[in-house]
Amino acid sequence: MPPLWSFLLVLVARPVGGSYFPEVDASTTWQAPLMQPWDPVRAQQTSITVAWTPAWNPYCTLNRYELQARRPAGAPLRFADLESLAFRETDPEDETWPGDQEWTPWMTSYTGVGRVYTLRVQALTPYAAQFRVRSCGAKTKAGDFPQCESCSAWSPIQTTHAVLSGAVDKINFIVRGTGMNAPDYTHIEVNRQVIYRRRDETGLVLAVFRRLDFSLQWLRTYDTHRNRSQALLRADHLRLYNASYFVVVASAIAWEWHAPRSLVQAMEFCGAFHFGQWAHIFAERMHYSSNSSDLQQTATQQEFGHPYAFMGIPGIGSGMGWESLAYNSGHYLAKDLKMQQAIIRGIAYLDYVARLYRLQDVIANKADFYLKSQPPAPETLHNPMPKWKQQKLDFLSIPGMTPAYTPYVGTLRNHITALSEANGTVPPHNYAFVLVTDAKVMKVDPRPASLWMTELERVWEGQSRRYFPNNGTRMLLGTRLVDMSCTDFIFHTHLFASPESCGANYTDCCNRIDVPGLMATQCGIGVSPTLCVNSTVTEIEKTNVTYIENRTHPAKWPYKFWVIDWLS
Repeated sequence: MPPLWSFLLVLVARPVGGSYFPEVDASTTWQAPLMQPWDPVRAQQTSITVAWTPAWNPYCTLNRYELQARRPAGAPLRFADLESLAFRETDPEDETWPGDQEWTPWMTSYTGVGRVYTLRVQALTPYAAQFRVRSCGAKTKAGDFPQCESCSAWSPIQTTHAVLSGAVDKINFIVRGTGMNAPDYTHIEVNRQVIYRRRDETGLVLAVFRRLDFSLQWLRTYDTHRNRSQALLRADHLRLYNASYFVVVASAIAWEWHAPRSLVQAMEFCGAFHFGQWAHIFAERMHYSSNSSDLQQTATQQEFGHPYAFMGIPGIGSGMGWESLAYNSGHYLAKDLKMQQAIIRGIAYLDYVARLYRLQDVIANKADFYLKSQPPAPETLHNPMPKWKQQKLDFLSIPGMTPAYTPYVGTLRNHITALSEANGTVPPHNYAFVLVTDAKVMKVDPRPASLWMTELERVWEGQSRRYFPNNGTRMLLGTRLVDMSCTDFIFHTHLFASPESCGANYTDCCNRIDVPGLMATQCGIGVSPTLCVNSTVTEIEKTNVTYIENRTHPAKWPYKFWVIDWLS
């Protein structure tokens, strides 16, 4: 009986199984592994660790995982050439950028049943790599499917990189430009190292940094305010650089007078905008006009020397860089008053895949008149005129003909003539502290003689000798005008004084420059605020540099400053 039942069961099972169960292809039933989420926190300076999920197949036995890796191909700055510079170099939205052709061929890095792999890399190198993984089965016994020896599809690609130290991964920088009415140190600092810090030059400071390693490629000051050939030379040098560089510009004293159109176009190519507006106002020919950014087409042209700072990338396009522009106002008396400076602060992040630095979190201060076409309100520092003196709105006049405001320049250089007149100074005598009525009655200041002090004397060397205006007799004992320090310099020569024209230690202009207690010749607030004896000059010196005739260009490592070592 049992053999009969077995025979019947075989007869029934064979036709049912053959018609009901379809033939299975084991190679198409692989549940491919997926790369585990990767974060830079899991990376180290000498290794990259990746992991993936298990693979599964209901018909086959897992034999091994195959992990492949590849690296960016070509020159280190190859990705920069493929990248659009629009919108300040935001990350590409195309997930396939830059394309498989820009990577090295896939190489098998690991084969085994484990699901964690650590790739060892050279220390202190910005190493980037892409990984993908797949699973493969094996035919272990006679009843298995023959397709079990196949492999699953590749997992989605995962991009990883090693990490560098915090001083290299993120770089802080600050750029500060100064003006004529608020003289101070023009300052460029990268990674807490001072690249340039001087207050004895005039014009625009140009610093160029290589985006691959943030090495300083070029550093020079061009006197674009007084020398047109210097402005043309600066435009020529600026055109030598492409999107592989950062361009940094900072003003020193004044820069607007001789900014030609060639320099404007070179700056706009790197991302500037207000630079062209100032060239239109101050330079030799019209560039373009804008009723929105410069309401009156005057741009406070009563004075030169607007503090200006800029940072951009060649090819980024006009207006896409970072500009800082401040008022050209100043005041010499308020020691605690913040000077008008153009300041740009930011952080440069290293993009390990593209192997270059990108600018993020950049902050650039800008006066409201240049940012919003909004002039300063009355009775403020830069527009101190009382409200009741403000002109009423005249609907019959042309709006563009009336300046929005007159900048208040409160430097001692600008007010020394008014101070000498108010002081009653008529060289070689001083007549003051005496009032003469219409009846020719003479009245002397009733205060104690120790309080007889004018504004000029307060910023100079104290009380001067005074005389009665009717008979010339001496009224107050004090220092004679001819015996006071640098009389000719304070009244006349200061108009032509500069660090270049006053000679060694400024002895050709005055023998008491930047002396404590002598405000009239003090650095930063005197009649010639750019003459500073105790100023500290810092500028990274060039090492071995080669030049090309008429096309000046630095060689490899022209300066002793870079963030990432060249071998990396």
